[in-house]
Amino acid sequence: MKNILIILGLSFFSVQLYADTITLNNGDKLTGTVVRKEDSNLIFNTTFAGELTIKWSEIASLSTDKPVNVVLSNDTSIEAANLTASDNGSARVQTSDVNNPMDISLASVKYINPSIEVSGKGVKVSGRVNVGVSIASGNTETESYNADAAVIMRTKTNRTTVGATLYKASENSIDTEDKSSAHLKYDHFLTDKRYIYGNTTFARDKFKDQKLKSAVGLGYGHQFWESDTRNLALEAGLSFVNDDFFTAADENYTAARWAVNYDQKMFQDRIQFFHLHEGLVDLSDSDNLTILTQTGFRFPLFSGMNATIQANVDWDKSPPVGTGSTDRKILFSVGYAW
Repeated sequence: MKNILIILGLSFFSVQLYADTITLNNGDKLTGTVVRKEDSNLIFNTTFAGELTIKWSEIASLSTDKPVNVVLSNDTSIEAANLTASDNGSARVQTSDVNNPMDISLASVKYINPSIEVSGKGVKVSGRVNVGVSIASGNTETESYNADAAVIMRTKTNRTTVGATLYKASENSIDTEDKSSAHLKYDHFLTDKRYIYGNTTFARDKFKDQKLKSAVGLGYGHQFWESDTRNLALEAGLSFVNDDFFTAADENYTAARWAVNYDQKMFQDRIQFFHLHEGLVDLSDSDNLTILTQTGFRFPLFSGMNATIQANVDWDKSPPVGTGSTDRKILFSVGYAW
């Protein structure tokens, strides 16, 4: 019993020992993990309250037990094995040269673990792949498949997005759904928030008489928020659309385009809400109007895996003869994000 208590005590002590620690000006201490320092705030992750935003000026001392990237006010970048709290508002930096640690003033620290968007160095690649399958047999033979994927490559001033979707379904060996799409988009940031974009999309929907709808566009966007926990962008521009149909007359027109891209993590990152909205209206015929939306929730599972439930709405004010104006779909899928 005594040995068990010793082991538990050592385990508890080691948990406390191997943690980042900050001491505030009022003497309070917090343990957790340093996420990053940007602007005038430190993002600090704790087990009891999730991520906290702490004013850098309120921090008296800081120590870390893991490697961090420190950028000083003169833009010197230091790959630190760890930081050790020191006196008079400074920290001792242990680099790869273990025999020559260096002391730095906390006031001289510009960034800690800065994002690519802030530092301007490197390329951040993120993406997702989701797949959903439904198969029933017996009195009714049904099959339904859906898949979507997207990859985003981000530097400080540029962002490229590539994506595709696929939906297929059948009942008693007769196709009931056959649609797919692909898109490519390039954003060039003029400032941290403002950007211009160029995009191209391709869509096919057999049961909507749509052989191939292609659009090429240019426009302006405003990135209100961009982070791992919350994103919001609004866009407006022009698109040049070519609509080829199986039976209806083909169309070519110039359209006004608008779009909303929003997502946010909630309940300590246990749920992510997302909403995508895109509209096109013919500048010479306001009845030629289409709106696409995707709204749903993602639930993290483990090791990048997640489950998704979403509702898709595809609305066409003037659909081809013999087709409906609104397609609605509820999707359940499992995927991987990185």
